[in-house]
Amino acid sequence: MEPPPARRDPLPQRQATCGLEHPCPISRGPCPGDCIYAEIMESQRLGVVVFDLEHGALEFVNRFARELFRRVRQLPDYESLRHLLLTPGPEGDSDRPARTLHVGTHLLGYTVYRSRSFAWVLVRDITNKARLESIAEAVETMNNIGYVFAAVRHELGNPINSVKAALSVLRANLGTYSGATVAEYLDRISAEVGRVENLLRSLKSFSLYERPSLRPLEIGPFVEQFVKYVADDARKAGISIETSLPRQCWASCDPRALQQVLLNLYANARDALRQRARPELRILLSRSDGLASIRMADNGAGIPEEEARDLFKPFFTTKESGTGLGLVISRKLLARMGATISVESREGAGTTVHLALPECAPGAPHP
Repeated sequence: MEPPPARRDPLPQRQATCGLEHPCPISRGPCPGDCIYAEIMESQRLGVVVFDLEHGALEFVNRFARELFRRVRQLPDYESLRHLLLTPGPEGDSDRPARTLHVGTHLLGYTVYRSRSFAWVLVRDITNKARLESIAEAVETMNNIGYVFAAVRHELGNPINSVKAALSVLRANLGTYSGATVAEYLDRISAEVGRVENLLRSLKSFSLYERPSLRPLEIGPFVEQFVKYVADDARKAGISIETSLPRQCWASCDPRALQQVLLNLYANARDALRQRARPELRILLSRSDGLASIRMADNGAGIPEEEARDLFKPFFTTKESGTGLGLVISRKLLARMGATISVESREGAGTTVHLALPECAPGAPHP
């Protein structure tokens, strides 16, 4: 029975790859002794930890990583670092997403790459970076809240002032105005109240689905049902709807929230198609890179470049009766589901809205 391989210093002051019988994890050849790769990694301002999973040892820990783990008072040996940084994953797994880890009062950011029997971990202390980002996010949030309150005050103030002015005129002239004139003022007041109701309805939608109920959803049949839902309205508007919806395309989402998003996008497309001789709307579904993509493309008037920059800005609208919250609400609902939205448009050539939802298996458990 062969004796177990000798354990090495868990935190070598120089390279731990020298003089070993097994191949170098970088060159895949015999260890050359003085290693230029180790010298380069030793000088980086980025923690580099290499695990030899086959022999259960630390292959390499550079100076930055040694200082980092000593600073956060983490026991720097194979077992403690393996439990800290490595999670179960298939052999040969690579390009893992960046992760974060709290160690005491420190926040570490790291990425794991696996190659054969080795696991490479790139790690840095992002405590100060995260703190500054948190401060910046808080400032941005306060700025946005101030902007939203100012916009709401403006959007509510205009119709309320109009109602007050109309009531004041009516009160002063109630004895002299004809019934037709009084009715005209009442219609004007009713229209302004309708504007307030529309804004309040949009604000209510903004707070819906704060915690979406995610589940596996086959997107093709879902979009088919949506098209049937809007078919009567589209027929009255003269809009031809064309679809390409392959089967077996599943995504993790909240059906109610996705329905709201599609309704918002359809309403925008319908408005853009009003002045077109042959209004057309295409809804296309595809799969790529772990995403289910829904594209809604119209042949409407398109969006000028200067307006396209403000599409997701709250209360920005070019519609006479719009609130400017439709796309804002849509992006928020999608973000809650881990999905994204983007808009491509060229003035005079139509607009395409792209939704990207995370794909999932049909029987995937609910998050």
